[in-house]
Amino acid sequence: MKLSLVSVLTLGLAAGSLAAPTQVERDLPTVTGVLSGIGTKVDALDAAIKAYNGGDVAKVQQASDNLVTSINQGNTKVSGSGALSSNDALGLPGPVNELKNKIATVVSDLNGKKSEIVKAGKGAQTYNDLQQQSAAAKKLSNNIVAKVPQNLQSLAGSVAGGITDAINTGIKDFQDQAPKGKREEVEEVATPSASAAATPSPSAVAV
Repeated sequence: MKLSLVSVLTLGLAAGSLAAPTQVERDLPTVTGVLSGIGTKVDALDAAIKAYNGGDVAKVQQASDNLVTSINQGNTKVSGSGALSSNDALGLPGPVNELKNKIATVVSDLNGKKSEIVKAGKGAQTYNDLQQQSAAAKKLSNNIVAKVPQNLQSLAGSVAGGITDAINTGIKDFQDQAPKGKREEVEEVATPSASAAATPSPSAVAV
Protein backbone atom coordinates (compact mmCIF):
# COMPACT_ATOMS: atom_id res chain seq x y z
CA MET A 1 0.00 0.00 0.00
CA LYS A 2 1.39 3.40 -1.01
CA LEU A 3 1.40 6.24 1.51
CA SER A 4 1.37 9.92 0.59
CA LEU A 5 4.28 12.10 1.66
CA VAL A 6 2.03 13.86 4.17
CA SER A 7 0.95 10.50 5.63
CA VAL A 8 4.58 9.40 5.98
CA LEU A 9 5.47 12.69 7.64
CA THR A 10 2.52 12.42 10.01
CA LEU A 11 3.49 8.91 11.03
CA GLY A 12 7.11 9.95 11.47
CA LEU A 13 6.22 12.96 13.56
CA ALA A 14 3.83 10.92 15.71
CA ALA A 15 6.51 8.29 16.29
CA GLY A 16 9.00 10.99 17.21
CA SER A 17 6.54 12.49 19.66
CA LEU A 18 6.07 9.19 21.44
CA ALA A 19 9.77 8.38 21.46
CA ALA A 20 10.92 11.79 22.73
CA PRO A 21 8.40 13.39 25.11
CA THR A 22 10.94 15.95 26.33
CA GLN A 23 9.36 19.38 26.79
CA VAL A 24 10.65 22.10 24.47
CA GLU A 25 9.52 25.65 23.77
CA ARG A 26 6.61 25.62 21.36
CA ASP A 27 5.73 28.33 18.88
CA LEU A 28 3.51 26.69 16.26
CA PRO A 29 1.01 29.62 16.21
CA THR A 30 3.79 31.93 15.01
CA VAL A 31 4.64 29.66 12.09
CA THR A 32 1.04 28.99 11.09
CA GLY A 33 0.26 32.69 11.45
CA VAL A 34 3.10 33.52 9.07
CA LEU A 35 1.85 30.98 6.54
CA SER A 36 -1.68 32.36 6.79
CA GLY A 37 -0.48 35.94 6.30
CA ILE A 38 1.52 34.95 3.23
CA GLY A 39 -1.53 33.10 1.92
CA THR A 40 -3.52 36.35 2.05
CA LYS A 41 -0.90 38.08 -0.11
CA VAL A 42 -0.90 35.14 -2.51
CA ASP A 43 -4.69 35.50 -2.87
CA ALA A 44 -4.26 39.23 -3.59
CA LEU A 45 -1.65 38.49 -6.25
CA ASP A 46 -3.91 35.91 -7.86
CA ALA A 47 -6.77 38.42 -7.97
CA ALA A 48 -4.50 41.00 -9.64
CA ILE A 49 -3.31 38.43 -12.19
CA LYS A 50 -6.84 37.34 -13.03
CA ALA A 51 -7.91 40.97 -13.51
CA TYR A 52 -4.97 41.72 -15.80
CA ASN A 53 -5.81 41.87 -19.48
CA GLY A 54 -2.74 43.55 -20.92
CA GLY A 55 -0.99 46.90 -20.74
CA ASP A 56 0.14 48.40 -17.45
CA VAL A 57 1.25 45.72 -14.97
CA ALA A 58 1.48 48.09 -11.98
CA LYS A 59 -1.21 46.33 -9.93
CA VAL A 60 0.30 42.89 -10.51
CA GLN A 61 3.76 44.26 -9.72
CA GLN A 62 2.57 45.83 -6.47
CA ALA A 63 0.87 42.60 -5.40
CA SER A 64 4.05 40.67 -6.19
CA ASP A 65 6.17 43.12 -4.17
CA ASN A 66 3.73 42.83 -1.27
CA LEU A 67 4.07 39.05 -1.37
CA VAL A 68 7.88 39.17 -1.23
CA THR A 69 7.69 41.65 1.65
CA SER A 70 5.28 39.35 3.51
CA ILE A 71 7.56 36.33 3.03
CA ASN A 72 10.61 38.29 4.22
CA GLN A 73 8.73 39.57 7.27
CA GLY A 74 7.63 36.00 7.92
CA ASN A 75 11.23 34.88 7.82
CA THR A 76 12.09 37.35 10.55
CA LYS A 77 9.21 36.14 12.73
CA VAL A 78 9.98 32.45 12.24
CA SER A 79 13.70 32.99 12.89
CA GLY A 80 12.90 34.61 16.21
CA SER A 81 10.31 32.03 17.27
CA GLY A 82 10.79 29.06 19.57
CA ALA A 83 11.49 25.46 18.58
CA LEU A 84 8.67 23.06 17.77
CA SER A 85 8.14 19.78 19.57
CA SER A 86 7.55 16.64 17.52
CA ASN A 87 3.87 16.78 18.46
CA ASP A 88 3.50 20.44 17.47
CA ALA A 89 5.18 19.74 14.15
CA LEU A 90 2.15 17.62 13.29
CA GLY A 91 0.36 20.92 12.70
CA LEU A 92 2.67 21.94 9.84
CA PRO A 93 1.66 19.78 6.84
CA GLY A 94 -1.87 21.17 6.56
CA PRO A 95 -1.03 24.92 6.45
CA VAL A 96 2.08 24.32 4.34
CA ASN A 97 0.19 22.32 1.74
CA GLU A 98 -2.63 24.87 1.69
CA LEU A 99 -0.12 27.62 0.88
CA LYS A 100 1.60 25.44 -1.71
CA ASN A 101 -1.72 24.82 -3.48
CA LYS A 102 -2.53 28.55 -3.49
CA ILE A 103 0.86 29.31 -5.04
CA ALA A 104 0.38 26.57 -7.64
CA THR A 105 -2.91 28.24 -8.64
CA VAL A 106 -1.22 31.63 -8.94
CA VAL A 107 1.55 30.19 -11.10
CA SER A 108 -0.99 28.54 -13.38
CA ASP A 109 -2.99 31.78 -13.69
CA LEU A 110 0.19 33.75 -14.32
CA ASN A 111 1.23 31.43 -17.13
CA GLY A 112 -2.23 31.91 -18.63
CA LYS A 113 -1.49 35.66 -18.90
CA LYS A 114 2.03 35.17 -20.24
CA SER A 115 1.32 36.36 -23.78
CA GLU A 116 -0.20 39.63 -22.50
CA ILE A 117 2.68 40.15 -20.06
CA VAL A 118 5.31 39.54 -22.73
CA LYS A 119 3.47 41.81 -25.17
CA ALA A 120 3.59 44.56 -22.53
CA GLY A 121 7.37 44.09 -22.38
CA LYS A 122 7.30 42.78 -18.80
CA GLY A 123 8.38 39.17 -19.33
CA ALA A 124 11.87 39.70 -17.87
CA GLN A 125 10.44 41.64 -14.93
CA THR A 126 8.03 38.80 -14.20
CA TYR A 127 10.88 36.32 -14.34
CA ASN A 128 12.86 38.43 -11.86
CA ASP A 129 9.83 38.72 -9.57
CA LEU A 130 9.49 34.94 -9.52
CA GLN A 131 13.19 34.63 -8.69
CA GLN A 132 12.76 36.96 -5.73
CA GLN A 133 9.74 35.02 -4.52
CA SER A 134 11.62 31.73 -4.83
CA ALA A 135 14.66 33.00 -2.91
CA ALA A 136 12.50 34.35 -0.09
CA ALA A 137 10.39 31.19 0.03
CA LYS A 138 13.45 28.95 0.13
CA LYS A 139 14.76 30.85 3.13
CA LEU A 140 11.37 30.56 4.83
CA SER A 141 11.26 26.82 4.17
CA ASN A 142 14.71 26.34 5.69
CA ASN A 143 13.81 28.47 8.71
CA ILE A 144 10.66 26.43 9.34
CA VAL A 145 12.51 23.12 9.00
CA ALA A 146 15.14 24.36 11.46
CA LYS A 147 12.42 24.62 14.13
CA VAL A 148 11.52 20.93 13.79
CA PRO A 149 13.41 18.28 15.82
CA GLN A 150 16.52 17.19 13.93
CA ASN A 151 15.41 13.60 13.37
CA LEU A 152 12.33 14.86 11.50
CA GLN A 153 13.91 17.65 9.46
CA SER A 154 14.37 15.63 6.27
CA LEU A 155 10.68 14.70 6.17
CA ALA A 156 9.58 18.23 7.10
CA GLY A 157 11.87 19.60 4.39
CA SER A 158 10.15 17.47 1.79
CA VAL A 159 6.80 19.03 2.66
CA ALA A 160 7.95 22.63 3.19
CA GLY A 161 10.03 22.51 0.01
CA GLY A 162 6.84 22.07 -1.99
CA ILE A 163 6.19 25.82 -1.68
CA THR A 164 9.40 26.70 -3.51
CA ASP A 165 8.83 23.92 -6.01
CA ALA A 166 5.50 25.54 -6.94
CA ILE A 167 7.19 28.91 -7.52
CA ASN A 168 9.97 27.27 -9.51
CA THR A 169 7.35 25.95 -11.89
CA GLY A 170 6.59 29.59 -12.69
CA ILE A 171 10.28 30.31 -13.18
CA LYS A 172 10.45 27.51 -15.68
CA ASP A 173 7.34 28.87 -17.47
CA PHE A 174 9.08 32.24 -17.92
CA GLN A 175 12.64 31.00 -18.42
CA ASP A 176 12.58 32.06 -22.05
CA GLN A 177 12.21 35.64 -20.76
CA ALA A 178 15.27 35.41 -18.53
CA PRO A 179 18.24 37.66 -19.30
CA LYS A 180 20.81 35.89 -21.44
CA GLY A 181 23.17 33.78 -19.34
CA LYS A 182 20.51 33.03 -16.72
CA ARG A 183 18.55 30.40 -18.62
CA GLU A 184 20.90 27.50 -17.95
CA GLU A 185 20.72 28.39 -14.27
CA VAL A 186 16.92 28.20 -14.41
CA GLU A 187 17.06 24.68 -15.83
CA GLU A 188 19.07 23.57 -12.78
CA VAL A 189 16.68 25.22 -10.30
CA ALA A 190 13.42 24.18 -11.93
CA THR A 191 14.51 20.64 -12.81
CA PRO A 192 16.52 19.18 -9.89
CA SER A 193 18.48 15.98 -10.42
CA ALA A 194 16.86 12.67 -9.54
CA SER A 195 19.38 12.04 -6.79
CA ALA A 196 18.77 15.44 -5.20
CA ALA A 197 15.01 14.93 -5.33
CA ALA A 198 15.33 11.52 -3.70
CA THR A 199 17.29 12.78 -0.71
CA PRO A 200 15.88 16.15 0.41
CA SER A 201 17.62 18.00 3.22
CA PRO A 202 16.95 21.33 4.93
CA SER A 203 19.93 22.96 3.21
CA ALA A 204 18.90 21.69 -0.21
CA VAL A 205 15.18 22.35 0.04
CA ALA A 206 13.88 24.43 -2.76
CA VAL A 207 10.05 26.86 -0.91
